[in-house]
Amino acid sequence: MNSSDYQALSLLLSIINYAFIFLFIFSALKINYYNKIVSIFIKAYKPFSKLSLLPNQQLNIIFLAILIKFLSLFLIYSSSYDAIVLFGVAIIQTLQIIIRVILFAIIGGVILSWVQPKNSNPFIEIVEEISLKILSPLRKYIPAAGGLDFSPLFIFILIQFVSSFLDDILRYIV
Repeated sequence: MNSSDYQALSLLLSIINYAFIFLFIFSALKINYYNKIVSIFIKAYKPFSKLSLLPNQQLNIIFLAILIKFLSLFLIYSSSYDAIVLFGVAIIQTLQIIIRVILFAIIGGVILSWVQPKNSNPFIEIVEEISLKILSPLRKYIPAAGGLDFSPLFIFILIQFVSSFLDDILRYIV
């Protein structure tokens, strides 16, 4: 195999990694399993669920996501870095993707709260549900002031803090 084949395989593994990350978010936040998009992810995961490396389904999904990310990194960078370093990078990049997906879902949820569409589709329902489930614990402690909800602002600050922390760890490892 030449380098372009490795890069194509790495791209395919990265797409599968994103699918597992979405499935993890859906499972961790208990997103509506009757949603068409979520049910597609669950049906696609069914063959992988038999692997059950870990007793908990959510841990199994995130472990598979990290393992797939590790394989995609290993295909390209195995000559430059040790496998342990690549596994650490895979863990951090998987966490960064999870944080990024949650960030975009919250931004989408905030925008949708301004423009509430009448005919909702499955994707919009997922975005709203992720946003609601992330923001609702914080809304108990931070009430709306003057009709404005400041809880997304605090989540954005927290996400920025965690993201910069993970970036620092990644710079230290590599």
